[in-house]
Order: sequence, then C-alpha cells, then structure tokens
Amino acid sequence: MPQGSPLSPLLFNIVLNELDRELERQGLRFIRYADDFSIYLKTKASARKVGNNIYRFLKRKLKLPINREKSGIRQPVQFTVLGFGFVPTYRKGERGKYQLVVAKKGWEKLKQKLKTITRKTTPMSFDERIQKLGEVQRGWINALCLR
Repeated sequence: MPQGSPLSPLLFNIVLNELDRELERQGLRFIRYADDFSIYLKTKASARKVGNNIYRFLKRKLKLPINREKSGIRQPVQFTVLGFGFVPTYRKGERGKYQLVVAKKGWEKLKQKLKTITRKTTPMSFDERIQKLGEVQRGWINALCLR
C-alpha cells in the first residue's frame, strides 16, 4: 500500500487498534493517528522503559518495523504532533505541566488563508467573503473540537 493512500490511515487504525488497547491497559496517556503516535510520561526513565516495551510489542506481537530515527524521547516543547505543539503552563500551582497549542505552521497557514480571503484585490463579493470566513472558522472549530 503506497504511503499517502486514502486507505492507509484506516488500515493503520485497524492494525494498531491492538496497540491502543495495550497502551490503555497500561494506563498510559497517548495520542495516535494512523501510524503517528506520542506517549506522555513524567520521567525519562519511565519513557525509556515504556519505549522499549512498545518497541518489543510492535516488533514481536504486531510484526511491524519501527523507524528508530523518528522515534525517541523528547521534551514536550521539542516537537509537534498532528499539527499541535506544547508550551509550559505558567498558572500558579501547575509547574511542570503543558498546554496543547496550534503549532506555528498551522497559525501561518490560517493567517495566509485569512489574508487571501480578506484581501481587497481578491475578486469576490462581501457575502462570498463572509461565507469563506465561516468555512475557515468551521474548519478550525471542527479540528479543535471547540463546539
């Protein structure tokens, strides 16, 4: 199956459903979409231990290859997942916690879309602009589950 095929995320979800159940059984916090996943732990030691266990699980039980270059232990602020990044929370009493935010690339894309729609030289009526802005807004609301 070629990567990028519309069917590949569905097939990954079917194959990796067993991984989801294993992670849930262990009480781990994680995010997964198709073959891209992140597991969230408090210490490097527990991250190493869980990482090695998951590596063995994927290799032995599911017979899946693992790309070691893309795999690793990172601080939350050092990566993005599914278009989101993490920033430290600066609320009182919440030291060591992080907030999920839209990654910079996503914001840039949104700003570019809004500029294109609102640019005076873009040929469209006021009503069309409002409709397009509503479409962008609905897309973001759906993506962020803000309903």
